[in-house]
Amino acid sequence: MPAAIQLIDLRKEYDHLVAVQGLNLEIDEGEIYGLIGPNGSGKTTTIRMAGGLLSPTLGKVLIHGIDVALEPERVEQSIGYLSDFFALYEDLKVWEYLDYFAHAYKMAKSDIPSRVSEVIEQVDLGGKRDMLIRGLSRGMKQRLGIARAILHRPKVLLLDEPASGLDPKARLELRNRLRALRDEGTTILISSHILTELEGFCTSIGIMERSRMVRSGRLEDVIAATIQSRDIRISWLGGSSALVAAQLEKSPQVSGPQLEPGTGTFQFAGSEEALAQLLAELVANGVRVKSFTEVRQSVEDVYMKLSHHKVM
Repeated sequence: MPAAIQLIDLRKEYDHLVAVQGLNLEIDEGEIYGLIGPNGSGKTTTIRMAGGLLSPTLGKVLIHGIDVALEPERVEQSIGYLSDFFALYEDLKVWEYLDYFAHAYKMAKSDIPSRVSEVIEQVDLGGKRDMLIRGLSRGMKQRLGIARAILHRPKVLLLDEPASGLDPKARLELRNRLRALRDEGTTILISSHILTELEGFCTSIGIMERSRMVRSGRLEDVIAATIQSRDIRISWLGGSSALVAAQLEKSPQVSGPQLEPGTGTFQFAGSEEALAQLLAELVANGVRVKSFTEVRQSVEDVYMKLSHHKVM
């Protein structure tokens, strides 16, 4: 079975500017793939090419094995797209806007009323159903854009900075909704330069830098390949920091210990087995260990290791 999204040797040029170069990417069905990078790194151009809205200078895009450039009408029903800035018809009511796009998507007329009502509730706009779009707040308009993107039940969803303008509650609801769509089989490609938006949410990530993909893969694999040592936090009862420091110094895999009375951190470059052995040695030598835990590395930690830019 082909991947849900395949980007093959993609390159996009604007006159003398290369926006995307040498991009190869496969996203399996049911994944939430987070595209990370600073503004201008090529994220938006990549998503627009994936949706068939931009033609690549070189390379091709396949959606479930179908070439977007060669068979656009065949794949358009499978794709939902939300840009970072999108137009709304402000003289329409919320339900009218969705009804209009349902007909544009060529949905079965008998299904449209119930589906419009369903997505309005899903994005928490039930109380605004009959309101003119011009009266909606920025966050509500963003929710409406998301409702339009999922209206026709696309198998592939392309979202460019979808949390822009949403308050914390709405962002959490968006994450939950996208997880539900993934569980239903939808493949999601989502971009953001705000790293916390993608933390604990994406199954895979790609980090773009200056029009190129710097690192791509399953989230845990990218973290493991990028962060060569793990941060360990330890706390203990009684005893002195000197005792703990003396035991840590015996291990060549330990570096950078920062110890205070009863607690501290250090970096460890060994395996899981070696880490377990270190804990056993601490206990055997009289350290009354209360907790011994790995501090999970974040998407931000990975980005800072790989990027030449500051986190936005």
